[in-house]
Amino acid sequence: MLSSSSRSHRALVSFVGSRRFFVCSASSSSLSSSSFRRPLTTLNNKNKNNDSDENKIAQLREDFRHCAATLRQNDYETYLCTNAIDASRRAGPLALRALNCETAGIGTHSGGEENKDIALVKLRWWMDHLESMFTPVTTRRKKSRVPEHPIARCINAVATHAKEVMGSDPSFNETRYVTWIKRAIEARMEDVEKGSNAFDATKDLELFARETHGNFLLVTLDCENIRSMASDHVASHLGTAIGLTNSLRGAKINARNRKTYFPMDLLAEENLSAETVYEGKVGDERVKNVTHKIASAAVGHLAAARRNFTENKLGEKYPHMAKLLLQATTTERWLEKLEKYDFDVFREELQRTPPLLTQGRVFVQAWKNQF
Repeated sequence: MLSSSSRSHRALVSFVGSRRFFVCSASSSSLSSSSFRRPLTTLNNKNKNNDSDENKIAQLREDFRHCAATLRQNDYETYLCTNAIDASRRAGPLALRALNCETAGIGTHSGGEENKDIALVKLRWWMDHLESMFTPVTTRRKKSRVPEHPIARCINAVATHAKEVMGSDPSFNETRYVTWIKRAIEARMEDVEKGSNAFDATKDLELFARETHGNFLLVTLDCENIRSMASDHVASHLGTAIGLTNSLRGAKINARNRKTYFPMDLLAEENLSAETVYEGKVGDERVKNVTHKIASAAVGHLAAARRNFTENKLGEKYPHMAKLLLQATTTERWLEKLEKYDFDVFREELQRTPPLLTQGRVFVQAWKNQF
């Protein structure tokens, strides 16, 4: 792990934990200095003459604003779910979800051979630099291992803080972070490499969902000191549900790029070709049937995640865990909307997110400490 000033990282968590910061982070860039005065007052009093620490804090401030902007612009529902997490625990999920959003976006825009090669280079860049960031100090180069990328710096800052806080805990193992994140990126690379070829079976699509969204949830729980077999099962099931749902949510855009996440076994059952899916026609009963089967699988995994959470009394063991899983709420909301439109996945109405309704549902669940 990259050595850094512990004061900077403590200030980082205090700063990102400020609700005022997160609400303002992705809005207009013309923010008054008073917006950030309160979270940094204590630090400024202690380090008035330490320009190095001040520069690091200023840089991290901009980096986390970038993470928030990335989420808000590309995954507004996840942005809301992150905003509902307790202020003191928000930094880790924000950085990790921004990275997931960043790598997912690279795969989404990989249509065509030229774009495919560019996407693979970008994902490989993330793989190499994440591995470098976690290389033991004795074997690393003298040059800084943290790349000049705002999300990478945030990931490093959060991991460094977690090591400072939980380093004495025998169950803490920082190498798991990079292992899980690398597996998620590897899955996205394999998806890019196969181009427009669909998954052979539904179980392959479920595995892809679990390896991507599930692994990022595992890292999120781990860095918040939630480690147990039961919590891993919850993260795995919920990640699979989120991934399956996102494969349906992006069906219209993917069809325009001549790509589909409908597995070949389901297409064969309905005598449906990929070319027909690419047309993106509204009202096709065969498309509705395939969509219904994938949505049913997502609902099953969502129910399994909640069942494991309840049966193992994880809410009592980890009172802060439910708010880290609030993406279940927005996932369920979209699946209900899909059912309302008779699983017609290409309907234009499914591409819209009602902001106020979504905000209300997320924050009610957060207030109840449920997901």
